[in-house]
Amino acid sequence: ATQVGLPRAPVFGATPCRCGNSGGGSRRREFSGGHVGGDQEEAQAFIEERGYSREIAAGVVDLLSGPGSGVPRGSLLDTVKRMAGRWEVGLDAGLETLCKSVEQDLALSAGKVHVKFTVQTPKGGKPFVCEGLEGMSLKEIAEHGTSQGADQLAEYIECACSGVMACSTCHVYVDPAWFPKVGQPSEAEQDMLECAHEPRETSRLGCQIRLRPDLEGMVVKIPDGANNMFDHIPFQ
Repeated sequence: ATQVGLPRAPVFGATPCRCGNSGGGSRRREFSGGHVGGDQEEAQAFIEERGYSREIAAGVVDLLSGPGSGVPRGSLLDTVKRMAGRWEVGLDAGLETLCKSVEQDLALSAGKVHVKFTVQTPKGGKPFVCEGLEGMSLKEIAEHGTSQGADQLAEYIECACSGVMACSTCHVYVDPAWFPKVGQPSEAEQDMLECAHEPRETSRLGCQIRLRPDLEGMVVKIPDGANNMFDHIPFQ
């Protein structure tokens, strides 16, 4: 059975919740999303300030406030700050993983469906089937997916720039038969694709391909190399 919504990284003593599978009858985590006070309110505000929605922040607070979380009473804000790590420079210490897990649970609760696609590996390697929730990008599946094929996809897609179209390490070739349905890249994406490893007419960035129900059965291929343009950006 496919497990969805499990954080890959340990969460400061919290016990991960197994929230179901794609074969029906899935168990989902329920989040109150209601008003919280004091330490919880400050923790939720901190998570929202990191760019997550109110619903996701409330779900994280619910989980970490639960009796099985291992988080001492009154230390929720300190806990989420530790989990955020050095967020200013993109060095997360577990908060992003937990937020993405909650996001997937919320997607399931909203009736989002699982979408399967095939990944052809470079140099004639064995293709594999990958699965993600509707609305997830290939980058998000590689980094935070817990369904079929996510770990394998992570071996081929690096996502060095965190999805801001600045590296081209998530470059994939969309099968020509599927390219019209997947769609053309934006102008900004096309600019980065021109710097990618051996781009083709059907090249796309994995961070910009989001799963939809009509992409069930899509086929993408991993190039046999990658150019990390993020290494060449002159930061001030």
